Amino acid sequence: MTTKKLSARVRNERAVAEMADTVMHDTRFDWMRTRRARIAIVGAMIALLVAIPVAWMTLPSLAALGVIALAAVVWWALRMSVRVVADLPDEYLDERQARVRDRAYLEAYRWFASITLLAATVALVWFVVTSENDLVTVEITWAGAMAVFWTFEGLALTLPSIVIALREPDRT
Repeated sequence: MTTKKLSARVRNERAVAEMADTVMHDTRFDWMRTRRARIAIVGAMIALLVAIPVAWMTLPSLAALGVIALAAVVWWALRMSVRVVADLPDEYLDERQARVRDRAYLEAYRWFASITLLAATVALVWFVVTSENDLVTVEITWAGAMAVFWTFEGLALTLPSIVIALREPDRT
């Protein structure tokens, strides 16, 4: 491995270690770490995940990007409310936190698969109901593609932290 690559990897590891230490010991966001606050943040995140495709389909692109930006802020709050446990490597977590993270990823995967399969099933039923002789022309617009992309990306990024926020008691 070259010195430049090694140096970049070491810098990255140090940055992650500093961020992990800062978040784990930071008390500024303790008000977001109560069960009630986490549930409110999860509710806001779910509302935004529903609002994202609606915004892309009904608003100008710049306004829809504003909804994405707001979702990013709520995602940050969600991650802080669970002390970024869902995102840290094993070496920065104690045994309990690692188990919580691993269970959260398993459950998040199950939720994501269920939501994706539900969306695919609804699309298939729509196709069967609306098609004549099994012929349907599907036009994928920029807004439609962005609605699907940002919604599923948002789900994939937020579900592990959502699971932790909903499942864990006040200590995280």
